Parts: sequence; structure tokens; C-alpha cells
Amino acid sequence: MKTVPQRFAGAAFDALSAIIAILDDRGVILAVNAAWRAFARENGGGDDVGVNYLSVCEAALGADRRDAQQIAGGIRAVLTGQETLFELEYPCHSPTEQRFFVARVTAFEQDGARFALVAHENITRRKLAELEAARLNAQLESRIQERTQALAASQAKLERQNAELEDRNQALAQFAYVASHDLQEPLRTLGAYADILRHRYTGKVLDERADTYLQRITEQAFRARQLVRDILTLSNVATQPPLSPLNLGVVWDEVARALPCPDGARVTRDDLPDVHANAPQVRQLLANLLGNALKFRSPRPLRVHLSAQEQGAWVQFTVTDNGIGIPQKHAEQVFGMFQRLHSRAAAGGNGIGLAVCRRVVERHGGHIWIESRPEGVQVHFTLPALPDAPAPAPD
Repeated sequence: MKTVPQRFAGAAFDALSAIIAILDDRGVILAVNAAWRAFARENGGGDDVGVNYLSVCEAALGADRRDAQQIAGGIRAVLTGQETLFELEYPCHSPTEQRFFVARVTAFEQDGARFALVAHENITRRKLAELEAARLNAQLESRIQERTQALAASQAKLERQNAELEDRNQALAQFAYVASHDLQEPLRTLGAYADILRHRYTGKVLDERADTYLQRITEQAFRARQLVRDILTLSNVATQPPLSPLNLGVVWDEVARALPCPDGARVTRDDLPDVHANAPQVRQLLANLLGNALKFRSPRPLRVHLSAQEQGAWVQFTVTDNGIGIPQKHAEQVFGMFQRLHSRAAAGGNGIGLAVCRRVVERHGGHIWIESRPEGVQVHFTLPALPDAPAPAPD
């Protein structure tokens, strides 16, 4: 039974797919397997038995020189016991195809002598897969870098445009403030002198037509001053208002007390959650919405109610009234500046109140919209909820 392994040793050696040679301690090839002989024939050589493999490697020239010398060094290191294993992956291309091999060198002893086993294994399939993966990774990284650079450039452009827009908005707000301030004085003077003429000379010196003209001058001067004040209010809605915890219930109650409600009117609200908002702007928002409910009320007793519904990071508020309402087809139009659905005689104002409301809500990152009802209207708007309080520090 002990002779069975020896009986199969030669056949097993030749059956190995790796290209194998056994070297003595000087580097001379003592034996090669069938794969070595076949590779040698394909590349114009013989079986190489008796050839000093170290000398062949060290004499290599051209592109293979560096790899051949590394293999020779590895064989010497293994034969002298400095290394137990040497491995090197290297290219070995033919004129017709790309090929890659890995050289492995190990040592063994027999009959008191030291030998090296040199095996070259074809790893072309794996290596080509690795190279393809590397190429694809490099291509992907290049695309990511290009897109990152494009995104950075786009972000920089957007930031520049935002900065320019902010500068223009500030300049426009400053212009609106100065223009409004400068316009107020001549309009005030015009109105004052028209009042003086009307009170001093009505029914005395001027005829009835002149009295009518003076009355119209007074009314239009007042309207112009109100329009200037409305534009100033709109321009003063800051782009990024400072925010703080705010209870809309308190603000709603203050606004309701300040506005002249008709007899029999009921202005109510639910218990409302706190929000993260700017108090002056929200006060203007509620004043405009409640003012509209008063202005566009129907003959029946007025009912106005403020409710709220928490929706995660936002709170949706709803102002419901039983007034004359707004046709749904005009629900978006009324948020434009100077947009009116009723004549100035039927309802005062300059058609800027809801534009201010939209600007206030959007400055807080929210939305505002209108839903018509059979009796009256509902105005919905969202404001940011209070941020979650940080967890208390552990004791």
C-alpha cells in the first residue's frame, strides 16, 4: 500500500494545470510537469530540464526584465530560508492575447537536500475581471467627480444668484420704504389742503360741482396714502424673519379685540398648538384674514373660527367664515397684488391683503390656499411646528 502514492505521483504531477518546475539549491531545473513542457513548446522552447532557471530570469530583457528579476530574487530567498513563500502576479502577454500569471515559490527538503518548487498559474480570467472592474470603478468615479463638480458649480451659481436676489430685494425694500416715506408727505399735504378748502368754502364760494371735485380729491388722496402704507407693509415682510415659540391663540384674541366687529358677530378659536414663527408677521397675517372676513361678510350674523391640525413638522391652521365667499375658480387669483373680485365701493381696500398673507406664510416656509364653501370660505395656511425639545442630559 505504501507504493500506491508513488505509483500515482508522476501522473498527478503532470495532471496539474499549473506550470511547475522543481529546482535544486543552485536554481537548476530538475523536473517539469506536462503543463510546463506544453507552455515551453507554445513559446518556442523545450522542456528546460538542466537549465539554470535563475540565470534565465536574471538575463531577461525588455518589459519582462523587472518581473523576471523579482522572481529570481524570490527563488533565492526561499532556497536560503529567508522566506517560506514568494508570490508575484505579472503580465505575460502573447502577440494575440493578454495573459496574466501568478508565480508561487515554496521549498521542500529530501535526502538532506533543499529544493524549490516553482509554479506559474494562469490567472488571466480573474485579472481581466479585476481590470474591468477597476476600469468601471474609475469611470464611475470620474462621472461622480464630474457630476460633483457640476453640482458644486451649479450650487455656487445658485448661491450667487440668491445673493444677488437678496441684494436686489433689500435694495427694492429700501427703495419702497424711502419712496413710501417720501410719497406720504405730499399726499398728506394734498389731503390737508383739500380738507381745508372743502370745510372753508363748501356751499359758500364754490358751486356744487366744485364741492364734488374737492370731495373726490380728498377721497383719492386718502386712498393713495392707504395704498402707500399697504405697499410699505408688503415690503417690510422680511425674507428670513427671526422665529420664536408663538401661540396663535393669544395673537388671534388680540387681533379680534382690536378690529371693529359688528353687533352679533362671534369670533372664536380652538385650543391651538404653539408654532415656530415671527410674532409681528403672524399678527399681520391674522389681522388681514380676520379683516377680510369682516369686510366681505354677508347679511347674516358673522361667524369666524380659527382651528388647527398638527401635521408632523407643520401645523395647518384654518380660518372659517360664513361670509359672501370666493368662487373656487378665483381661489388663486386673489393672492395676487391689487387683485379684487369686488368693486371698491362694495368693499374698501387696495387688493393687497392676501398678497401680504401669502408672503408672510411663504417666508415661514409654509403654504396658504383657499377653499370655497356653500356659505363662506376657508383659508388654510401652514406654519412650522415647534422643534422637538432635546432629551435631558443623563444624571
